[in-house]
Amino acid sequence: MTFLLAGVLQLGQYALNKKSTDTEEYLQVIENPNDKGNYNHVLKIAFESTEGNIVYRGVEYEEFSSKKINNYAYKKGSARGGDVTPTSKYTDSMKTLNKIMISFNDILKSANQNNDEQKIFKGIYEYMVSNQENIANDITEKIKSISLKKGESFIITVTLFDNNTEKYMGNFQLIRNHLARILNEQYYNKYGKTSKGKGICYYCKNEGEVFGFVNTYNSYTVDKIGFVTGGFKQENAWKNYPVCSCCAQKLEQGKKYIRENLTSKFSGFDYFVIPKAVISDEHDEAEFIETLEEFEKNTNFSTQESTKQNLLGSEKDFLEIMKDSKNYLNYNMLVFKEEQSGSVFRILLYIEDIVPSRVKNILRVKDRVDETVLFKNLPGKDNATYDLKFGFDKIRTFFPNNKTEGNFDKSFLEILNNVFTYKKISYKFLLGRMISKIRSDFAREEYVKNLVLQALMCIMFIDKLNLLSGKGKEVQKIMIEKTEKNKKYLDFFENESYKDVFNSDYKRAVFLTGVLTEKLLNIQYKERGSKPFYSRLNGLKLNKNIVKRIYTEAINKLNEYNKNYYKELEYLIGMYMLSEESQKNVSDDEISFYFVLGMSLARFFNEEKKDGEDEE
Repeated sequence: MTFLLAGVLQLGQYALNKKSTDTEEYLQVIENPNDKGNYNHVLKIAFESTEGNIVYRGVEYEEFSSKKINNYAYKKGSARGGDVTPTSKYTDSMKTLNKIMISFNDILKSANQNNDEQKIFKGIYEYMVSNQENIANDITEKIKSISLKKGESFIITVTLFDNNTEKYMGNFQLIRNHLARILNEQYYNKYGKTSKGKGICYYCKNEGEVFGFVNTYNSYTVDKIGFVTGGFKQENAWKNYPVCSCCAQKLEQGKKYIRENLTSKFSGFDYFVIPKAVISDEHDEAEFIETLEEFEKNTNFSTQESTKQNLLGSEKDFLEIMKDSKNYLNYNMLVFKEEQSGSVFRILLYIEDIVPSRVKNILRVKDRVDETVLFKNLPGKDNATYDLKFGFDKIRTFFPNNKTEGNFDKSFLEILNNVFTYKKISYKFLLGRMISKIRSDFAREEYVKNLVLQALMCIMFIDKLNLLSGKGKEVQKIMIEKTEKNKKYLDFFENESYKDVFNSDYKRAVFLTGVLTEKLLNIQYKERGSKPFYSRLNGLKLNKNIVKRIYTEAINKLNEYNKNYYKELEYLIGMYMLSEESQKNVSDDEISFYFVLGMSLARFFNEEKKDGEDEE
């Protein structure tokens, strides 16, 4: 966590330098209430100042505008109280209005001035107290009149029309002073305690006033007994983790910068990357800033199609920027989950020190897999074709989190971690999970060819990174002379881009048995409008004996139909099955997988069209 926060601190320094916020400290506190893109609507409890009187106009609507973030002046407060300013995220009309009123009350109590703005705020607050139910009803009615997309909600704020000019909360000096006041207060005043003293800052090592409640990403919490060494004295928290005002603000700004520029989603997870540079001169610093600017440009969410193309299947493709970085720049990646409206931050996975050259190699392997002919021009809807592209979403397919299949989050994230840290992944474990899902879909007679190709794609990707462990010894001793008749089979196995998948005689035999079976099923469907041989495949729970049985029965069935066009294929299967040594150490899961892989790729071995053949 220390390394993570060092990177956050570095980004905070960059953000502060860029903003030049020396004279506007309050802006450092303001948060974007729509940082996740789901609060696109703003309801304004609007008042009007008329000859010194505050008059309620009603609840008005506007679309959220990122240009008005400082006007909204949102700052999240405690879970039990109101937010810091009278701008809140909507939960319930009455509850949200209560939060706004609590905020008004806090501001009025803490203000040490008695000017026009305070009179205005007092007038608004008193009106709200007297008419709370009516305003809540107005909010409810306005919400009913607005159509929302799934997951969207509202921000509720207060505005004042003064001489036909609408003033938002951020336009009032009272609010700005209030925000500036809490800039440091939030780091030492909490739980009804004050924790600050003279000490040496944990980060900059300078001696001075330090605070005890700096808690970036919940890295240091003292809200529960036992979290503080030396007894539960929250006011002494600064002695355990002393952070000065300057570094606390850098951490806050770094966190804010990460949320806005380096955070995205993939496969149902939130994650961010943190570039961390060892800067030794101005040249390094310039390159570091240049890289950050590349991330900042990547603000627009990608299209669904481009998301499918990138490795993580992420809304923002950070990896393309990471791979082109200089090698003095390392990256940390953190996968996290926020709960209770962001008050709970759980780290699910933390990967340290990802170097650009490693990312480049991983992406190079992805490109090689994508270019494999097996994944190109696949039959799609309406006679269209498409290319299958590898991404972690393909692995996620086999390691989902849903009520039907279970929760495989931990395994999925472990695979992600191992890929980026070059740790081995168990072939047996990976294949076991994949064939389990394929069997499940196969048993329901669902279309599994795409699923099988996704599994093959994942295995090839991890294997080409040399990360598969426990694959077992591959044996290939059967030498078959290439002829005109068998050429298409042998050429298929010798294809450079995937020949490693078929470097075992017995796996070739099982694969070709799957091809032969698919041919038979197609003929059966043409003849009878059904595929009764499907029931002879034992729900894809196969072993060597069952494959032999299927091989024999398939030939018999083809002969019964008088449509056995596959003599050469049957000969090859027989020859490859002779290799007894290659049958050792082949698991039943592998047998099942290679069999269904043969069924899925049978289209690569279409014969010259004959009656009833190769019909789907």
